[in-house]
Amino acid sequence: MAFLTDEQRRNYGTFTTVPDDGQLAGYFLLDRDARRRAMACRGARSQLGYGVQLGTVRFLGAFLDNPEDAPAEVVAYVADQLGHPASVLAGYGSERTRFDHRQAIKDAYGYTDLKGDAWWKLVRWLWDRCWSGNERPIALFDLATLHMVEKKVLLPGATVLERLVSSIREHTNRKTWRTLAAQPDAAQRAALTALLPVEDSRRTSKLDRLRRSPRDITGPGAGKAIDRFIELNKLGASGWDLSGIPAGRLTALSRYASSVRAKAVADLAEPRRMATLVAFAAATRNRAADEAIEVFDILMSDLARASANHAAKQRMRTLGDLDAAALMLREAWITLSHSAADPDSDVRSGFDLLDITAMHQAARTVGELARPEAETIAAELTARYRTINQPLRRLAKHLGLESVEEAGPLMEALKFLPKLERTLAKSRQSELFPSVPVEHLGPTWQTRVFPTEGEHAGGVDKHAWIVGTAEALRGALRRHDVFVPGLDKWGDPRKALLQDVAWENARTRVCRSLGLSEKPGVDLNQWCRELDGDYRRLAAGLADNPHVRIEQRTENGKMRDHLVLTGLDKLTEPASLKDLREAVDARIPTVDLPELLLEVHAWTGFLNHFHHVSEAGSRAEHLIVSLAAVLVAEACNIGIQAMVSEDEPGRSRDQLFWVEQNYLRAETLRLANAVLVDYQATLPIVGHWGGGELASADGLRFATPLRVLNSGPNPKYFAARGITLYNYLSDQYSGFNHIVIPGTRRDSLYLLDGILDQPTSLNPTEIATDTAGASEMIFGLFRLLGYQFSPRLADAGHTLLYRADPTADYGPLNPLTGGRIRLRTITDHWDDLLRLAGSLREGTVRASQILPVLAGQGRPSPLGRAVMQIGRLDRSAFLARYYHSELFRRKINNQLNRQESRHELARRIFYGQKGELRQKYKEGQEDQLSVLGLVLNTCILWNSVYIQEAVNQLRAEGHHVSDADLARLSPLGHDHIRMIGRYHFRLSPELAAGKLRPLRTTRETVVS
Repeated sequence: MAFLTDEQRRNYGTFTTVPDDGQLAGYFLLDRDARRRAMACRGARSQLGYGVQLGTVRFLGAFLDNPEDAPAEVVAYVADQLGHPASVLAGYGSERTRFDHRQAIKDAYGYTDLKGDAWWKLVRWLWDRCWSGNERPIALFDLATLHMVEKKVLLPGATVLERLVSSIREHTNRKTWRTLAAQPDAAQRAALTALLPVEDSRRTSKLDRLRRSPRDITGPGAGKAIDRFIELNKLGASGWDLSGIPAGRLTALSRYASSVRAKAVADLAEPRRMATLVAFAAATRNRAADEAIEVFDILMSDLARASANHAAKQRMRTLGDLDAAALMLREAWITLSHSAADPDSDVRSGFDLLDITAMHQAARTVGELARPEAETIAAELTARYRTINQPLRRLAKHLGLESVEEAGPLMEALKFLPKLERTLAKSRQSELFPSVPVEHLGPTWQTRVFPTEGEHAGGVDKHAWIVGTAEALRGALRRHDVFVPGLDKWGDPRKALLQDVAWENARTRVCRSLGLSEKPGVDLNQWCRELDGDYRRLAAGLADNPHVRIEQRTENGKMRDHLVLTGLDKLTEPASLKDLREAVDARIPTVDLPELLLEVHAWTGFLNHFHHVSEAGSRAEHLIVSLAAVLVAEACNIGIQAMVSEDEPGRSRDQLFWVEQNYLRAETLRLANAVLVDYQATLPIVGHWGGGELASADGLRFATPLRVLNSGPNPKYFAARGITLYNYLSDQYSGFNHIVIPGTRRDSLYLLDGILDQPTSLNPTEIATDTAGASEMIFGLFRLLGYQFSPRLADAGHTLLYRADPTADYGPLNPLTGGRIRLRTITDHWDDLLRLAGSLREGTVRASQILPVLAGQGRPSPLGRAVMQIGRLDRSAFLARYYHSELFRRKINNQLNRQESRHELARRIFYGQKGELRQKYKEGQEDQLSVLGLVLNTCILWNSVYIQEAVNQLRAEGHHVSDADLARLSPLGHDHIRMIGRYHFRLSPELAAGKLRPLRTTRETVVS
């Protein structure tokens, strides 16, 4: 299959750009032997021709048909080394001597043609690359070109390599299809095939139904989510051995089945069709299990929150009765205490003055209303037993839950769950006490299970036991103490850590990449010395630091020293900066958002990285226009229909929806975004804003009026439900990554994910955030991985400072550094700490997966405690620098202000539908917000380019522009970008004559 464009064919094996200084020195510098061989040629023309051809084959991996076509800069560079003028090369391209020189270079430097052993080595390399990965044909073509250049194999013709890549991809695909199609037995094949036809009772196929994520967060909805898993599990995926198929290939096939219509899958030829269905069944089974547990978790969270709210309201309604009863009891106590104070009085006589019946009623009222908050919430949650019962039972029965040893009592309780009804039916209540497991329950729930009052007094409250068990299961699932093996979100991340032989083989490499020693204590001693130095610098500079002072404040009845940090003053803007801003803004042209995208594509080619979900080489007519239209529709949140114009190329309704379905997905969006980020980094003006070492992370919240799996209520940000787009912004203003987070999840869990797994050329080493993520665990992981965590702290003075040396004298800081870092805990777990850091660096586990295990919901694991000790050390060192240096604080603050300004631009772009995210499914939400991030970066890149042009024009006009002022310009302006578009006031001749428009078709009215 041909996949190269005409431009790519023309550029193959030629100079597409002039080599820069580094490339000239790396490839065209002639050493003593090269100069000797060149000078051995007859005549200056041949000598220069030899040198140019030698550098060319080093750089391109091929000889030019005419060496005179080499860039003038290359010829001049080589000619200068040989002492000849560049002009002597004229006529060399028509001489037969150039072929003799090629052969001489091949013989002298070991270059070979692509044949024989070199051919088979390339085929083997391509086969391994194709089999283990899932790169596009053009990516494989480029990689093969680089591989041959490195191995000194001369590049063949473009068509030869194109056919070789296509052939090997086809062979590896067919092997994948045959292997997968052979897994199911006859009955399973029939069941898989039955996924494709439209079901009689529905308007869709079973494939369409099973690939949809659940949306119903209710008791019945949880049941439906479990039913979906059961139905997928019956297809037999758990019994197939897919270990020989690389994960990337399975993902690609499953993604195809999940993206296209069922008919498109049905039209595939065998064995590809069956292989696609097998991959879909295997991948979707695990995803369905993850989503079923997710529904259960969200359901329990919603019920717990509703119970707490209802309990609070109930308490507010009963406060009057409680106050009245309490006041009556107070009066009774005063009466009795007066009687007791009189030595001649009998206390019992005091009771004659009281209304005993009223006193009993008041005591009962207090007993009923003045319960501990946890007990009140437990009572409210128990009342929701009917919603919880069936989801818990079916989850325990069908999901294949496993656990760590510590969760053994809970697993025993789940095994006892089916026996509970039979046990209650056959036994007297008093006999149940020893047989009902309660070790997994906390004291509050145990009290409710064995009540001493009410209907179940002296027996077992079945409802309380089941609801308490469900709550215990939710906590254990979140800690990953209970898990389902093989799942991505609710599996066991401990298994994903580098293990045994793999860790032994990786240890040295990991330590080298992290800059850490394998020996415990070496790095720790260095960190302790750095902490000591930071404390001493802070103590020495306190007297001269106008922004920091020590105050004594009352805390828990005692006076304690506190460090007080005054806020940063706003930086004054010099007149030159204001004039520069006005001059630049006046020169920036206005532009419509669609034109902006197409213009940035003309510079970068970023839209070329969108490829079809299955046919990587397929390029529809006017595809670039279609892609730009879809991107604008998604980023502006106005829907595809707003982009439809049947009379304009690339904007027909059918083509736009086809492009949206087949080209927009996480993979292509990441590739396109990486191109924009890398291009931004090359702009000269960007160097004034930052070098890419500093970045920030912050969440942008979106309300989701639809009740969907990926959203949740968050009182801090949402009136109802919502999700968070967690953005990563470099100091060059480019957004290099983002993660979509459910509304109820903590942002800090995902902080490291976006740094360790990002596809751009940026490599930030310092990450700024707001206060929310500043936990000891995060500080510790950042230190282990070689990053600087730099949160902007809202109230740093209340943070406890820790010391490594108990005898060190830090003067005025001594009362403030009372915490002690347990160094022994760190050294005892050093190898496990390295293994954890190595696993995160190598990508075998994500930080968002392992952090809940380490933290243990307030009960850290031994390894988690070691990470926290490192975190205490790192946070203390950070705070000492934070207090000491105003420049350090201002750097963090400026970067986070940039992030907030970028959020403002995002809101301006995402204006449609009141800025609410109305996608029904998680994948649609993630893709739409990824599009928003991509369009944000195109706007920033466009602004950066035109700011650079405006500055260049100002300087050409004789204006002085200082570097300090350039550093304070921002590419986040948007008043000149027309987001909404423009209206037109034109009628076709038919309409102008009074003719009516044609009515819409049913198909057009369905989609908005």
